[in-house]
Amino acid sequence: MTQTTFHSIVIGGGSGGLSFARTAAGLGAKILLVEKEDLGGTCVNRGCVPKKILWSAGQMQRALAAAHTTGIFSPASMDFQTLANRRDTHIAGIRDGFEASLAEDGVTLVRGQAQVDGTCVRVNDTTYTAEHVVIATGARPTPLDIEGSEHLSDSRDVLSWTSRPARILIVGAGYIGCEFAAIFAAMGSDITLVQDGTTILDTFPPVLAQHVQDMFEHDGVTLHLGSGLAAVHRTDTGLRCTLASGAQVEADAVIAAVGRTPNIDTLGPLSDNLVCADSGAAQVDDWLATNVPGVHALGDAADRMPLTPVATSDGRQLAHMLHGDGGALIDLDNVTTTAFVYPPAAFVGTADGSLRTDTFRTLSDSVLGPADGPEPQIFRLGFDTGGTLTGAEIVADHAEDLIALLASLRRSGAKVGDLDRIAPIHPSFVEEFTGG
Repeated sequence: MTQTTFHSIVIGGGSGGLSFARTAAGLGAKILLVEKEDLGGTCVNRGCVPKKILWSAGQMQRALAAAHTTGIFSPASMDFQTLANRRDTHIAGIRDGFEASLAEDGVTLVRGQAQVDGTCVRVNDTTYTAEHVVIATGARPTPLDIEGSEHLSDSRDVLSWTSRPARILIVGAGYIGCEFAAIFAAMGSDITLVQDGTTILDTFPPVLAQHVQDMFEHDGVTLHLGSGLAAVHRTDTGLRCTLASGAQVEADAVIAAVGRTPNIDTLGPLSDNLVCADSGAAQVDDWLATNVPGVHALGDAADRMPLTPVATSDGRQLAHMLHGDGGALIDLDNVTTTAFVYPPAAFVGTADGSLRTDTFRTLSDSVLGPADGPEPQIFRLGFDTGGTLTGAEIVADHAEDLIALLASLRRSGAKVGDLDRIAPIHPSFVEEFTGG
């Protein structure tokens, strides 16, 4: 007989939903997970994982391009189909692992579209009930409503490509658009980046955003700031893109990276009853509870920070809140953010009014790097009037790892003197902001 009553039902098998389901099951709760597509959600299938695979390939391509300056000569070339095959095989392995783990943990998995009414969930003509329903349905790329929109690709399309277009126009210069610009420029595509506003990475500190813009210009990325895309028409030679300024750009592919829309509009009666924020995500309290009794939301479906680590942590903590001995949500003020450009740009907190700021060249840059290489890598550390670390901003190799260490120091209340008492390895990046 099919079990239809559970302690919790989670809708969506992405990072947040999987984290909740597996943690709650480990605490002894009976959990139903409903997923209509692939386990792993956006991050694994259409986001972080395939993006990082492409980014790593682009990084190798950049290293090969500069190798001759160190006396290394190679006729290496890129076969994008081989890279795509590796990407798809890797992702399939992750999905298979998730399904096996759910079975081992005793989580019931049902495939299909959920229709939710309070704490009743209907899937494939079967109705399930629970004490709690957790909405973890993620988000999708926001469409761009222009003439010729049928010719546009979004992040889901791009991360499934099996060939690399020679000419790419990207609309939107947030972190997704900038990452695609960096990756495909590194692979050899001609990139045009179009942005309505006058700056790129507008949610990043201005110093970092300007540094990334300078790197783009050095790498040959064409920027059109202050002018959006008005229309796209197919021609015999590709796509003719008309900007709001009247300028025209020829491309082989056009990527729309203009934002993301939470997936809470296909859940049946619940979609009409949820109170949502301006972002379109459900408003939640400190228990991730929505205005509908018994219904919680997390990840991109909740009006919090739409990042995979936040969703994963919130899923784990919510499981402890509902089925354990309590939990505590992650401190959003100490969440790090990284744009995977070359080199990565990362920050936490604020470094305004910084007491310690510098630009520098790493040993590999200054000794082995090309003479006409990009601007020096940068870091900024901010301190309050008492000398306590308030934030950090980095554009450097391995910034995505270094920023996590600085976030830990920030959370622990580290002061200037604490950093000066560190004896780092020489030569290393760390000595740039410590007593080394």
